[in-house]
Amino acid sequence: MKIPKKFKLFGATINVVFDSKRMNDLESYGYAEYGKSLITLAEPNGFEELSEDKIIDTFYHEKVHIILDSMGEHKMSKNERFVDLFSKLLRQSDETSEY
Repeated sequence: MKIPKKFKLFGATINVVFDSKRMNDLESYGYAEYGKSLITLAEPNGFEELSEDKIIDTFYHEKVHIILDSMGEHKMSKNERFVDLFSKLLRQSDETSEY
């Protein structure tokens, strides 16, 4: 999988962890917590079988939440349709980049 353990935004380190028990408790595949500089994701074989593709989609979705929250764009971050579309475009641009 191409999911980092951490990345930086405005100099702050955002940690990425896998915790299926927590995600099961939250009934979610992923959760972004800007105040904790943390993205939590369900594991592929956690509470439900998840494809690698679904986990990567979830990572990008939560990453967009963290980015928008770091920009102070909390209203946009709460717009799940916007976040979902933006995350899919961000993933596509990363995966199709040529250097």
